[in-house]
Amino acid sequence: MKIARIKGIDIVLHLSTLVIVALVGFFAAEYYFGLDSHATIIELILVGLLNGIIILISILLHELTHSLIAKAYGLKVSQIELYLFGGVSEIEQEPQTPKSEFVISLFGPVSSLIIGVLFLLPLWLIHINLSAFLFVTLFYSGYTNIVLGVFNMLPAYPMDGGRVLRAALWSKRHDILSATKTASRAGSFIAYGLISFGFFYILFFDFFTGLWLIIIGFFLNNQSRRSYVQTLHEITLSKIEVRNMITPIKIEIPFDMKIIDAIKNYFMVYRKSYFPVVQNDKIVGLIHVEDIKRIPIDLRDNHLVGHAMKDLSNFPTVSLDENGKDALYKLMKSKTKQHILVVLDVNNKIVGFIGEDELVSTIRFSKQQI
Repeated sequence: MKIARIKGIDIVLHLSTLVIVALVGFFAAEYYFGLDSHATIIELILVGLLNGIIILISILLHELTHSLIAKAYGLKVSQIELYLFGGVSEIEQEPQTPKSEFVISLFGPVSSLIIGVLFLLPLWLIHINLSAFLFVTLFYSGYTNIVLGVFNMLPAYPMDGGRVLRAALWSKRHDILSATKTASRAGSFIAYGLISFGFFYILFFDFFTGLWLIIIGFFLNNQSRRSYVQTLHEITLSKIEVRNMITPIKIEIPFDMKIIDAIKNYFMVYRKSYFPVVQNDKIVGLIHVEDIKRIPIDLRDNHLVGHAMKDLSNFPTVSLDENGKDALYKLMKSKTKQHILVVLDVNNKIVGFIGEDELVSTIRFSKQQI
């Protein structure tokens, strides 16, 4: 759910974020109870809530640092999502240089370390006995932020430290794909290390901590692999123009055709998921198989295609001179369930369409060529 908007960036809170907030709050309350065994349940709840909220704000500041620096480098940031494993800044394109990647990635963990030091600093400077409540809040918030900063600096792509590693390798090799592959392998190596250490921890120390390490390890390994594949696809698509990816307009469905006839004569015959709809020799919309599924079977005999289609204004557009990477980003940002782009020529005439099928086939063909 969207909870705020800062500097044009939407702040989105996933419900899984409440798990990490609850965990931090629980351990803070547990630590507080260890210092003051006479603490009331209200005090434990308050210290737990306060520390949980502080870590949530800290994660937001961490990601906001990434996002604002990315915007300073001219990159567009659509939103910051807070979720179970922390947060992620959705930067809509890769940094253009190793230096920008290095700076954007480094200052997130640096911000966490600074926040951590600011919380701990009063404990070093104030030479009086603090209440257990205040001591726990300052110490635990400082401790969790420093852990957050240090953990994010692990050279495990796509974490911040992994991106710093990629930037260094990219600068040295002048090859972002090679740098990403090495950084991704480092991420998988560290992920397997966390998983192994998690099993060791379960056997000899604490079950819950070990289980958490295993979960983080599996998540990190999955993200490392996915991030490399995504980079590979983006680089592949960036070298191909939209004009070489489009599905030309060969088959059109009349606006006034009944749904049942469209199913029999088009969808079942040509095995395509969508078709353009024409009225008075002009394309006015697209009819997708998902649009048809929403119409009850007993109504398809009388329901017209034109009444089930989606107007072209619902779909994003792309020009022939743009590349596949541009098309990919536009599809990712599309708010319609049917991820389809309308391709326009220099005269704004519709010349074709690009959907997920076209992207996948382009990537497969490019791999075969390589």
